[in-house]
Amino acid sequence: KNIGYLLSYLNGNEIIVETDDDNLPKRNFFNKIKLNQRVERIKNNGWINKLGLPNPGIRIGLKKTKPNEILSIAAIDNNDFIDLANLIPANQSIEINLSCPNLDDKEPISWASLDRFTSHQNERKYCIAKISPETTIDQLSYLIDQLGFKQIHCCNTLPVSTGGLSGKALIPYVENLIKLIRQNWGNSIEIIAGGGVSRSSHVNNYINLGANYISLGTVCFRPWKIKNLIDIESL
Repeated sequence: KNIGYLLSYLNGNEIIVETDDDNLPKRNFFNKIKLNQRVERIKNNGWINKLGLPNPGIRIGLKKTKPNEILSIAAIDNNDFIDLANLIPANQSIEINLSCPNLDDKEPISWASLDRFTSHQNERKYCIAKISPETTIDQLSYLIDQLGFKQIHCCNTLPVSTGGLSGKALIPYVENLIKLIRQNWGNSIEIIAGGGVSRSSHVNNYINLGANYISLGTVCFRPWKIKNLIDIESL
């Protein structure tokens, strides 16, 4: 995304349409966006994601995403996962966002229909559940034992009154979730760990706790630091 900003600037564009990492548009996508937003100020603890879910939609997302590339999806209403399962090919790699904090105080979305995605896990390279930092052991058990997820992304942003809190505030939540999964399911689950990663010690911490992969977000505010976190030979 940061590279896209730079390319847009170099091409002389005056407007950038911002999207989140999901493929369901909010109904107010074309409404005028306020240039100023009021958010909580949290010192030395993280940053607030208040982007919402505006994007071109699932059909365009599918055209732009290869089967072995990860398509990130989310639901706004309870029937959305059923509709998405009917639209998304069985071999398309996906990450299912189960806890977006920018859904305007809606009731939690039901997970009951998620087995429509996990039933094709043998055909998908990735079928990832991206979970809330506040996910309980019972919820993990439902996702893993009942629905059959074998890849878990720890974790999404922490819900606060003005959006989702990201950054190093997430680190203790991610650490706890990695420990819960490894203690209860051993090495049968692949874990993607992300939250507050800005230096190599954060990467090593998550790997040592049992993470298989690292998700980068915070460090992208300083993209010149990313190369220090990536082992090129492992890509």
